[in-house]
Amino acid sequence: MGTKRVRLYFGLLILVIIFCISLQISAQDIIINELMSSNQKIYQDQDSDFDDWLELKNVGNEPVNISGYYLSDNSADLTQWQFDSTQDFIIKPNNHILIWADDTTAEGNLHTNFKLSSSGETIILTQNNGRDIVDQLNFPRIMTDVSYGRKTNNISKLVYFIFPTPGEENNFGISNNYLIEKIKLINDNLFLSSIFFFSFIIISIFLISYYKINKKLENSKIKFEELFKESPVGLISCDIRGNILNVNKEMINLLGAPDKEAVQKFNITNIADIKEEWNRIILSFKNNISGQFEYTTPWEKHVFIKYKIAVISSNDNILVIILAANDVSVEKITENRLEYLSFHDELTALYNRRYFENELEKFNQSRKLPISIIIGDLDNLKYINDNFGHKTGDKYLVKAAKIMKDNFRNEDIIARIGGDEFAAILPDTNTETAAKISERIRSECRKCEKYNNFRISIGHATKNSKFDDLTEVFIKADQEMYQNKKENKVDC
Repeated sequence: MGTKRVRLYFGLLILVIIFCISLQISAQDIIINELMSSNQKIYQDQDSDFDDWLELKNVGNEPVNISGYYLSDNSADLTQWQFDSTQDFIIKPNNHILIWADDTTAEGNLHTNFKLSSSGETIILTQNNGRDIVDQLNFPRIMTDVSYGRKTNNISKLVYFIFPTPGEENNFGISNNYLIEKIKLINDNLFLSSIFFFSFIIISIFLISYYKINKKLENSKIKFEELFKESPVGLISCDIRGNILNVNKEMINLLGAPDKEAVQKFNITNIADIKEEWNRIILSFKNNISGQFEYTTPWEKHVFIKYKIAVISSNDNILVIILAANDVSVEKITENRLEYLSFHDELTALYNRRYFENELEKFNQSRKLPISIIIGDLDNLKYINDNFGHKTGDKYLVKAAKIMKDNFRNEDIIARIGGDEFAAILPDTNTETAAKISERIRSECRKCEKYNNFRISIGHATKNSKFDDLTEVFIKADQEMYQNKKENKVDC
C-alpha cells in the first residue's frame, strides 16, 4: 500500500513539473510586438486621448493569462507596473492586447505608470514572480505617428511602420529610418501627364473587353490576358483588399522584382500613397484616380511612379481594380534640373538675377531690419576674356563666386546678376558689418596669386527703416560699387 502511495505522489509531482514547464513555455509565447512613443493623431484611448502605447502578442498555440505580469522601462526595477493580479488578461493565439503608456493609471487597468521615451529606451515584460523576463524590446528614437516593432513573419526582425496597426497584424515595415522619413514626405498632390492618357485608353479597352465576357467568355478572356501581359504600361490587377491577382511583365520590370510570384505576395495598400486613395476607391467606386510618388520597392529599386487606378464593377460589386503605372524618373530628373536652372546661374551655381529680384521684392516687405545689400563687380574680366579666352574668364568668375559664398551666411541670398557682377542680400545686417564683409572679400581676391590682377570693386548700402525702399538701397550700393571701381582702377 505504501508503494502505491509513493507511486501516486511521484506521478502527481511529475504532472506538476510538466504543468510548470508548460506554463513557462506558454509565457515565452508572449512578445512585445509593436509600440509608438510619439502618438499625436494615429490612435485614441477610451478617453479620446492620443497617448503612447505598446502591444503584446501571443505567438504560440495556446491561450496565455498574463494576470500579475509586470512591464517596466527601468531594468533596475522590473516590477515598475503590474497587470491587475485579481483580473484575467487572457491573450489567445495570434491575438493582441494594447497597453497605454501614459503615466495615468487612474484611467484604467491597461494604463501604465510610465511613459515611453521619445528618444528611445528598453521595455521589459516580466512574469508574475517579478524575476523571469519574458521578453524585452529595445527601440530607438521614432518619428511622430510612426510605430516600431516586429515583422509578422519574422519576430526577430525589428522595423518601422508608417501605418501602425495597434491590436492587429503588423503591416509592411521598413528597417531604414532615413527611407521612412522620405516616404512620409512624398508629395502626392501632382497629377499624371499625357503619358497616362495612353494608359487610360488601354484600361478602357480592358473594361469594354470585360463587359463582353458574358457573350464571348473564353475569347474575351484570352484577348484580355494577352493585352494585359504585353501592354507597354505596367499593370496590376487587385481584389478589394489590395491583394494582387495578376501583374504583367512591364510592371515586374518596373518594380525590379524577380518574378510574378514575388509581386503577388505583396499587398498594394502597403504603398503609403496608394493606401491614402484606397478607401475613396472602395466607397465611391471612383474611376480614374491618378497621382505620382517616389518609391523604393521591396526589391530595392528606386522609381518615380505615375499611376492611374480604374475600378471594374458589376451590379454595385467591385470585381477587380486595375492599376496602370510608368516609371518617369528620367522625366522627373529633367524637370528638377529645369526648375533648378530657372533660379540658378549654371556656371557659378549661385542664384540668378531672376531669383535675386524676386527675393529683393520679398525682403522689401520684411519688418526685420536692418537689411544690407552688397554688390561686387570683377575689374578685369573683359581684359581676361580678350587676352586669355573665355574659359579662363569663366575660372575667374567661379573663383569670385566661391569667395563670395565663403564670406556669407547660409541665410544670405547670393546671386550672379550680370556677366561679371554679383549681388547679395544680407538680412539682419547693419552697415558696419556689411563694410567689414566687403573689405574681407576684397582682401580675399587680392590674395589670389594664381589669378593675375584679380580685383573686385564692391559697394554696399543698408535699409534701416521700414520706409526705405530696398530697390533704392540696391541702386545706392551699385553707385558705391562704381565709385569704388573708379578709385581702384588698374591698368591692364
